[in-house]
Amino acid sequence: MKPVILILSGPSGAGKTTLSHALITAVPDCVIAVSHTTRAPRTGEKEGEDYFFVSEAEFHRLVKSGEMLEYAEVYGNLYGTSRNSIEQALSKGKNIVLDIDWQGARRIKSIYPDAISVYILPPAEQESENRLISRQQDSGETIKARMATYKEQMSHQSEYDHVIINDRLSEATSELVRILHFG
Repeated sequence: MKPVILILSGPSGAGKTTLSHALITAVPDCVIAVSHTTRAPRTGEKEGEDYFFVSEAEFHRLVKSGEMLEYAEVYGNLYGTSRNSIEQALSKGKNIVLDIDWQGARRIKSIYPDAISVYILPPAEQESENRLISRQQDSGETIKARMATYKEQMSHQSEYDHVIINDRLSEATSELVRILHFG
C-alpha cells in the first residue's frame, strides 16, 4: 500500500496532538512529522522529538533555501514542515502525520494533492479553552490569544476532506484509523 500523508488541523485545544499520538500507537507504520519552530521549548519538550527549535534567522534560511514545504506565523512564532521530514518517511514506506494549521494544509495539498486532510473539532468552544487551561503549557494571555482566533480557524473546516469531532478519544482515533486506511 502506498504511504499516506495525513494532515490534521483544527483550533487550539481540539486535541490534534493527542490524536496524533493515539494514531501512531494504533498504526505502527505511522510517524509524526517533527516541525521546526522559533518558539521556546515548553517544559518537557525535546529537541528533534517534539520540534526542531531554531532561531528566526535559521528559520528564514530554511525557507529561502526551499527546505520548508510549508510554514506560517502562528501566535507570533514561526512553524514549518521541512521537505526532508516528509520525503524520509515516504521513502521508508511510512504514513506521515502532519499537525499543521489551515495555511500549511493548503500548501501541502497543493504539493501533494493525494494527501488526506482531516479537521479536528472539539465538542464545543468552551471545551477547547478548558483543554488549553488543563494542559498548563500556556500563560493566560496566550490562551486568550488562541481563543481569539477560534472562530476564524473554524471557518476553514469546509476545506478539508474529513471532519472529526474529538469528543471521545477512542472513537476519534478509530475514525482516524478508518480514514487513514480507506481515505
